Amino acid sequence: MSETPEAPKPTKKPLYPRPKFIASSIAAIIFLILILQNSESIAIDVFFWKATAPAALLYLIFAIIGFMVGWLVRKPKKHAAKD
Repeated sequence: MSETPEAPKPTKKPLYPRPKFIASSIAAIIFLILILQNSESIAIDVFFWKATAPAALLYLIFAIIGFMVGWLVRKPKKHAAKD
């Protein structure tokens, strides 16, 4: 009798929606809606500098700044010790 070969075991993690992915997707959709609905120009005062720009552009700039700050101060992942 000949033996049938076993099917290879999957090496990748199963695809399922992770809570962090779901939350960030919802936040991105809400942010896009906010950007698309706010096209009127607003005035902004930064110390001695005054400017007028569309609200959507300012929201986008502040979101990018917030993302960069969050990325810079994130906690490093602990690496497992390999022996």
